[in-house]
Amino acid sequence: MKKGFTMIELIFVIVILGILASVAIPRLAATREDAEISATVANLRTLINDATAYYTVKGSFNTTGSNTAKWSDITNVPLEGATKVVTNTGAKLKAGGGDCIAVQLFEKNGATPAHILITKEGSVNNVCTQVLASEPLKAYFSSTVTGITTDNSKGAIAIGSSTSVYPPAPAPKPTT
Repeated sequence: MKKGFTMIELIFVIVILGILASVAIPRLAATREDAEISATVANLRTLINDATAYYTVKGSFNTTGSNTAKWSDITNVPLEGATKVVTNTGAKLKAGGGDCIAVQLFEKNGATPAHILITKEGSVNNVCTQVLASEPLKAYFSSTVTGITTDNSKGAIAIGSSTSVYPPAPAPKPTT
């Protein structure tokens, strides 16, 4: 008598493996998206910290003259346009394979402090949508800097301020 598996036993094993794969693959994809969302938010925080440190040490972003800084001089965060000179046109942070967040650096101008401006970019993909909907980015997009009077004031963070921007506290409930 030969020892081995019957055809029915092999089919059951294949069916069970198929069921396990159908459950595991979507969970793996969701975990990968969650990791990319967290990495993008962390990259933005790192970029803000790096810009603050650079400005603190150098005293400016060197946006004019022969000694102009490049994004790659300021941070190691992967940006589209990292080799370009830091100008008010900025660079872009990708998420989900597309441009998601635009970042611009501005020098101190009179009473307006040096600041970084964070704006939503036009990419429409699931990962970018979730990044933009995350609580830290909602707080970044609603932050403002005193002295900026243009429509671009939303999403501005003063250099040297806390990078932990929080939404405004809810109003206290009236007591009766």
